[in-house]
Amino acid sequence: MRHGFFLFLFFVLTRSGLAQQRIDNVRIRVTDSLELEVRYDLLEARPGDSIYLQVRSRLRGELFILPRFLRGDVGKRVLAGSDRRIVWNVLGNSYSLNEDIQATVLIKSPPPPPNLPKGKSRQEADQPGVAVGNRQRYAGPAWALLSVVAPGVGNMFVQTPRPRIGLRPLITLGCYGLIGYGLMERQKSLDVYDNYLDQKNIRAGEPYYQEANRHHQRYYLATRGAVLVTAIDVVLTFVRGLRNSRQPNQVSGLVLRPGLQAGQPTAVMTYSF
Repeated sequence: MRHGFFLFLFFVLTRSGLAQQRIDNVRIRVTDSLELEVRYDLLEARPGDSIYLQVRSRLRGELFILPRFLRGDVGKRVLAGSDRRIVWNVLGNSYSLNEDIQATVLIKSPPPPPNLPKGKSRQEADQPGVAVGNRQRYAGPAWALLSVVAPGVGNMFVQTPRPRIGLRPLITLGCYGLIGYGLMERQKSLDVYDNYLDQKNIRAGEPYYQEANRHHQRYYLATRGAVLVTAIDVVLTFVRGLRNSRQPNQVSGLVLRPGLQAGQPTAVMTYSF
């Protein structure tokens, strides 16, 4: 050779399984610019295959090949055919060919899909970590926060086994209706009271005063009624949600067991929600 190097190249075609049967007719040569050219025939290409070059030195072991110094039919998406070509820029990779080396062309294929249990679809196998069972719906006490702003709505979601609507939206409409009615009565009370203040004597203003009191009483009853209904719904929703969250760890809320009190046998009943 022109460079006077003693180059001893081994061509090893390795691949686990049947990959070693898919590369044939490997040829290799060193160009004048100290590039290593490898030609081979790829008999069969499969999806996901990756072809790469491995070079080992007898003295230094495996040589680290930087990808930017490789070009040609290397890596993924290499089509099957004859006279495939890989070129390695040895000098650019800071190596020299003045020692015995071993060049290897390899094919790396993706691992085969796991064996599917009988009756399991491929789509289920492609989704690891996804539970097959139904996801448990949250029906805990946090729904009481929704009942604060929308009485009756939060109570829908603590019903089991599925949310129940029923007449609960009427609770929401009723509460907001009472609040709206109460605010209207309050405004009427203020307007009538202003008329009362404009009267010149108490006797003439007495009817206005009584009417203002009636409007104010309606305002008071309507708004307090809305607050009371909301508070009851929030408490019921919280208690029902708390019971739902404790059900997995509690079989029954009523427990009857024998006991002893003051030396006399008794029956102890415990109820928990």
